[in-house]
Amino acid sequence: MNIIESFKIALSSIWSHKIRSLLTMLGIIIGVCAVIIIVAFGTGAKNQMTEELFSADKNIIQLYYEPFPDETGQIFWSDPDLTEQDLAEVQQLEGVRVAIGTNYAWGSISHNDKQIEVDITGVGRDYFYGRNIKLVEGRYFTEMDVDNVNRVIMIDDYTKENFFRDEDIVGEIVDLQGSPYKIVGVYESTTPPEFRWGDSGEALMPRSTVSLMYFTPEITDISIQAENPETLVETAERAATHLTQIKQSEDGMFTYWSMDEWEEEFESFYTTITLFIGSIAGISLLVGGIGVMNIMLVSVTERTREIGLRKAIGATRTRILIQFLIEAMTLTLLGGLIGIAIAYFFTFIAGLLLPFKPVISPTVVIIGASFSALIGIVFGLLPANKASKLSPIDALRHE
Repeated sequence: MNIIESFKIALSSIWSHKIRSLLTMLGIIIGVCAVIIIVAFGTGAKNQMTEELFSADKNIIQLYYEPFPDETGQIFWSDPDLTEQDLAEVQQLEGVRVAIGTNYAWGSISHNDKQIEVDITGVGRDYFYGRNIKLVEGRYFTEMDVDNVNRVIMIDDYTKENFFRDEDIVGEIVDLQGSPYKIVGVYESTTPPEFRWGDSGEALMPRSTVSLMYFTPEITDISIQAENPETLVETAERAATHLTQIKQSEDGMFTYWSMDEWEEEFESFYTTITLFIGSIAGISLLVGGIGVMNIMLVSVTERTREIGLRKAIGATRTRILIQFLIEAMTLTLLGGLIGIAIAYFFTFIAGLLLPFKPVISPTVVIIGASFSALIGIVFGLLPANKASKLSPIDALRHE
């Protein structure tokens, strides 16, 4: 008897006991389906959050000042003042596409008896060149806005929709901390709503205006965008070294902060959680394997005379063992394939309803199918071994 014939016999046995076989496969079906769906949902959610959190900064690194501890291990320092000249020098370095200078503030915007807190980023024209800021309506800041310290402001679309509603706000004058500002534009927010702090909004102002109105340095942070993303780290090191040299600081140095490390940690954490939950769901596979072993033991008992007849006409113990192992493996593999099909259907429907798209990994599918077949072999070994050890004479006498 060859392998193909063994598979035919296995399928014939499954088909002749359809209900029993389906109930036996149920644990395998649920286990494989659950594992694939959980991993697909976890991968899809991870990809979505990674895209929202890190995609905007793929080719941008922020430079910051890191002080040296003193002899007692304590740190006392003040950040060196950054100027437009410093920003211009960084801009001229090899590999730097755009050097971005920013400062920050917080304020309350009032308009027509309505009020909202906003997180303000002070920017220059370099900000719009380096960041992926999409204009919804109005205009960007001009060089004149920055040079003349104009009281102009841009708000993000989230703030407009939740605060100004359907008002035609571009060109309107709003009150910010007791001073009038003109809204010149609305831009597409780069912060997902779920990552916002309460109901606060976001706004952009010329960094020169932020410096004047909030008594802060005109540039508190410098970020760089590299001409080539692959050389971003090397470019950041070059820029940090250059800033350290020109500021001649003795109590610290400039270094860089990259999103890549956070992204790797985030993906590792999310993958670990997904696999942990998937492993818990995989327990049903073991339960299904016990069911397979139970039904195969019943099958051996039912087919005792058949086993004795095969041995009487020359079937070896090895052939009997392989036959029952193939039947057990076919049963679990078929259950695994059904579970995979259900998982594909469920994730397709879920992808139409959820805010992210579940991703089924081919690797997980192959592992699921292979593991279901392996369960058939492992849990079918005892019944197969029992069948192969039956004495032909005792088997033929069995009623």
